[in-house]
Amino acid sequence: MGKLKFFASVASTLVTNLGTLRKTEKLTAEGKLAERDAIMNDFADKACAKFFRSANINISMEGEENIPAGTCVFVANHQSMFDALVMLDFAKNNRPCGFIMKKEFEKVSLIKRWCAMLNCVFVDRQNPREAVKALKAASANLERGVSMVVFPEGTRTKDYPHISEFKNGAFKIAQSGKYPIVPVVLFDTGARYEAAGKLTGGTVHIKVLPPVTLSGTDRHEYKQAAADLQEIFTRELAAFHNV
Repeated sequence: MGKLKFFASVASTLVTNLGTLRKTEKLTAEGKLAERDAIMNDFADKACAKFFRSANINISMEGEENIPAGTCVFVANHQSMFDALVMLDFAKNNRPCGFIMKKEFEKVSLIKRWCAMLNCVFVDRQNPREAVKALKAASANLERGVSMVVFPEGTRTKDYPHISEFKNGAFKIAQSGKYPIVPVVLFDTGARYEAAGKLTGGTVHIKVLPPVTLSGTDRHEYKQAAADLQEIFTRELAAFHNV
């Protein structure tokens, strides 16, 4: 499937479900967040199933037993634009679940509105003050029982299976061990989406590693945790791709 066709399918789904969007926005204004989240969970399930079916994508997961039952911070490597949908579907048993996303996505009104209903937080990494506000918003989501998905590389790394430096924001919002950090290795979303210049059908392999719990609030611990997980992800990707 060509990328334009796939994006057209995504856009069509968002537009044809504007009634759902307006309903959830009304519930949000009324403070009925649990009801809003239930509707969005159902929408996410159906949308992901539709997209994967149309693109002939299957998901193979290893380590599912490492996913905790409660609120957590999912940390995943970032290979393609398709990763968000994969992680949205992946986190279906931990919803409500939001994403920390790049500020650029906020510029598209329709995407911004849908993402807001999905508990997403936009971050401007070039503006430290705004980045702090975004991390506080993500922490507030966790306090409300909303798990968060973070791509610590900050942007897609197309030189897969290699990865870029892990930023430590994801580890800050885990708040002194209050919420486990769950590493999620995406092995071949880049191959399914980016490599051929189109979305190719096939299997997306995922491996969930044992959760990491921080013991304190010291910034050195955050940085060390980011570096340690980056090394673990690197080893997992190298082993999978035999490089």
